[in-house]
Amino acid sequence: MKNNKLFLGFREEGETVTLSMESLQKHIACFGASGSGKTVACKVIVEEVARAGIPVIAFDPQGDIASLIHPEPDDQLLEGKGIPAGIRDSFAQSVEVVIWTPGSSKGLPLSINPLRFEDASGLSVEDSLRFFSATARNVAGLIGYDTDNDEGKAAESALTAVFEYCAARHIRMSSFMELIDLLTDLPESINNIIRPVMSARLMEDMLRKLRLMTMGSRKLIFETGYPASVEALLGLDRTGTSKTRVSVIYLNTLGSQEEKEFFMASITQMLYNWLLNNPLKKGQDGLQALLYIDEIAPYLPPVKMPACKESLMLLFKQARKYGLGCLIATQNPGDIDYKSIAQISTYCIGNLKTNQDLSKIETRLEAMAPLRVKEILSQIPALTKGNFVLLSPDEFSNEIKFRIRWLVTRHDVISEDQLSELTPEELRNKYKLTPKKPEIQTRESFSDNSFGQPFESETAAADPTIKPTPENDKESVLVADHALFEADLYKKIRPYLPGKFFGLIKYEKLMSATFDYLPLIRADMIYTRRKSWFSKQMEELPLTLYLDYRSMEIVTISKRSIRFEAMTKIEPHKIEDFDNKVHFIEEKRDKTDYDFRKLGRKLDKEEVKTLLSRKYNVSVSNIQLVLLPVWNCQLAHRKSGTQRKLQLDACLGFCVSKQ
Repeated sequence: MKNNKLFLGFREEGETVTLSMESLQKHIACFGASGSGKTVACKVIVEEVARAGIPVIAFDPQGDIASLIHPEPDDQLLEGKGIPAGIRDSFAQSVEVVIWTPGSSKGLPLSINPLRFEDASGLSVEDSLRFFSATARNVAGLIGYDTDNDEGKAAESALTAVFEYCAARHIRMSSFMELIDLLTDLPESINNIIRPVMSARLMEDMLRKLRLMTMGSRKLIFETGYPASVEALLGLDRTGTSKTRVSVIYLNTLGSQEEKEFFMASITQMLYNWLLNNPLKKGQDGLQALLYIDEIAPYLPPVKMPACKESLMLLFKQARKYGLGCLIATQNPGDIDYKSIAQISTYCIGNLKTNQDLSKIETRLEAMAPLRVKEILSQIPALTKGNFVLLSPDEFSNEIKFRIRWLVTRHDVISEDQLSELTPEELRNKYKLTPKKPEIQTRESFSDNSFGQPFESETAAADPTIKPTPENDKESVLVADHALFEADLYKKIRPYLPGKFFGLIKYEKLMSATFDYLPLIRADMIYTRRKSWFSKQMEELPLTLYLDYRSMEIVTISKRSIRFEAMTKIEPHKIEDFDNKVHFIEEKRDKTDYDFRKLGRKLDKEEVKTLLSRKYNVSVSNIQLVLLPVWNCQLAHRKSGTQRKLQLDACLGFCVSKQ
């Protein structure tokens, strides 16, 4: 971070006003009537944050945030406003402003596939359920349901169940047509879940609404542009540049309020999942990124529940501990949810006149400056354009009245016609998709009895009539995403080493370590059991088990140890293994750094199915080879020199025990 202070403006006596980066981590709200200068104030904060090396994602509903792309060329103007030209120069040289245009190729086109479930991998059970529920709510709202009424709730519940079903069985859908195909011919197990809340009439209505998403201009937001990712929006996908990215998402290219809410919901949910997988490395201090939403009132109303509201409220509540600062602006604080306002620690308040807006902030003022509420409220209606009252109790003992500094970028409104000339060809080429055939499952693969035919290769996925040769170089394999590197090995090994003085002094030392993969088998299945001890009703539970490739022993995790057991008395759905702990990436064999000749024999899927069906009352649907990265560590006793081997998995850092 280049600078820990944000230069905001000047007091009446000319003293500069600054705000610490730590205050931003606890969120900032900027309130002010139309023409008060609140958008300029927010853009000043964005300029300062970006100059400090913190990437920004900004939602632009009117086109004036996009003008951050134009540095102010007039040095004399800046100097006359008390702004050194060096601030402008540092912004121009160190910041890259990118204008993304959902559903349009006028700027840098950006698309959303709401049926991508890769973001759920690695999440806890609770976070996974929240992810599927939020995705279902986004889709239900987009196609026209009010998720506050019974029909909307039923549609949301049905879609949630379907999405969970698809994720559990690795069914990948790239379009709404594939979702429609699945809903048209639902497997019995999922149909039994949906039927109590979804009538035939309501299902037909939902299918009709989904079909509308595949027609006309509405399909552009799913098909036109680079698939949205947090890495691209924050500029983390680049090499060879040190510039800080400010991603402006230009909402005017979307045709309806529902589409804008859907897009914001999808991006904020994606951002929340990214934060879960990328927490701060040092405690809870530090800022990883800034999220800026201008004119937030339509997306965070006090009573209604638009698709994006839940994910926004979740970010306000949770983001600070992951290092995400939130900056919001509105001309009507009375029109946004009061629970969200309560999560904000710093307020920049411009001119407000209505009693509703003043009463909305009065409660917060009583908590922040209880002895000066009346005096502060009396100042606000008299504030002129560009003047604000700043309240930040963590940083200042009293409120500060100041004038916002002049922007070092132009404050214009960027029209859609100007977008094409503002998008460099270099960026268009970088984020240009190479056309390829979509991965589509055949209609039969959606039935309960067809999961033994997984996506085994890109060729097979594109053309179901082509069958790949068993275990050829293009066949897919699941590879666990390793997170334990050699430099951190000894710290992870220490708990497994004998020692004295409460383990502070260890008898062994690490001599060497080699990286390898442990071959496993992943089996997806449906487990059938009685609902309760006295009930005759049966229920089907989707689950996944892992087996050792050679011994066929069941993999279990217990007390920081990965074990292999031939027999286990634990019911299969209660076995703790890699689910919700390890993220698996699908790779082609020829792209994997592993010598598959070491496997010896080929994977006999029928043998695995037979073994598991004898152990448990299960119907196995899909079997796949898994590679678990491991470190083979050579240890030596510090005195005797006696050596032994210890194997740690490179994902969780747990001891691998085959005894």
